[in-house]
Amino acid sequence: VGRSFIDFVHPRDRQTFASQITKGLAVPEIVNDTKDKVISPGNSVSTMVCRIRRYRGLVTGFVVKERSVSFMPFLLKLTFKNIRDDDGKVTYLVIQATPFYSAFKVPNERLADSVPFVMRHAANGHIEYLDPESVPYLGYLPQDMTDKDALQLYHPEDLGYLRHVYETIVKEGGMPKCKPYRMMTQNGDFIKLETEWSSFINPWSKKLEFVIGKHYIIEGPMNPDVFQAPESDKGCKITEEDRNKEQLLRESIIRVLNELLTKPAEVAKQQMTKRCQDLASFMESLMEEPDKGDGEFRLEIQEHENSNYERDSVMLGGISPHHDNSDSKSSTATPLS
Repeated sequence: VGRSFIDFVHPRDRQTFASQITKGLAVPEIVNDTKDKVISPGNSVSTMVCRIRRYRGLVTGFVVKERSVSFMPFLLKLTFKNIRDDDGKVTYLVIQATPFYSAFKVPNERLADSVPFVMRHAANGHIEYLDPESVPYLGYLPQDMTDKDALQLYHPEDLGYLRHVYETIVKEGGMPKCKPYRMMTQNGDFIKLETEWSSFINPWSKKLEFVIGKHYIIEGPMNPDVFQAPESDKGCKITEEDRNKEQLLRESIIRVLNELLTKPAEVAKQQMTKRCQDLASFMESLMEEPDKGDGEFRLEIQEHENSNYERDSVMLGGISPHHDNSDSKSSTATPLS
């Protein structure tokens, strides 16, 4: 009691936590040019995932039992409450913390009712967004995965099939639920999942901007605790040749995402070519028209303009700038006072 909550937040999550608070408090002071209507942060609610330090426990004599510090992932719901007291209105930050636990209990557990989660990565493979719903299945925190290479999460033996998947995504704009493949979790093991793929094509550059995958978990990892730190010596050692093959496959996927012409881009290119041809035909037809028609058109415009001048002269009377006073009856008949 009395200590700052941010002292219990993992150092890597403090910046994210502070930015969430800033967003909740950063409200405009003037709305619609009036100072009476001010948006209050009292109803603002935001959520985030962060690690909070575990309670280490005490023994007899109030001595700390363990010296090692461990953290546990939580889903935080941040709400700002405005409370009036004798000193005036005070804004309080109310935090509702829900712990995350691994979604798996036994090795290679088959899940029938898993919650799907979304991951989005750019054409260079860098992750741009990861659903908080993925935390119990992968063990990663969303802020830790930003700008990480999504291709590094795929099992090396599945890269060949995934290259075919990305080729289909680029050509068709998306793909229904694909065959099962493997993705690495926080502890270094792999889960098996199926994915529904979609993408976004930039309408101006006609290039793929990002790929969205909606993932459905089928089977859990060998180690069911996805939050456990990976073992440095875990896994089979691969040869340099195999490592180079994996890298070449990843590079080929990036080339597929950036070089292959997409089907939506092909359609847009064909439409643009058709419009250019129609415009060229229209310009040629204008050049082939005789000059006589153009002269008659000018004459009609000139006569029309003269009629406007005469009408304006009648309406304005003696102050008309288009006629002399001696030529206009309306000018002599209109007295000036």
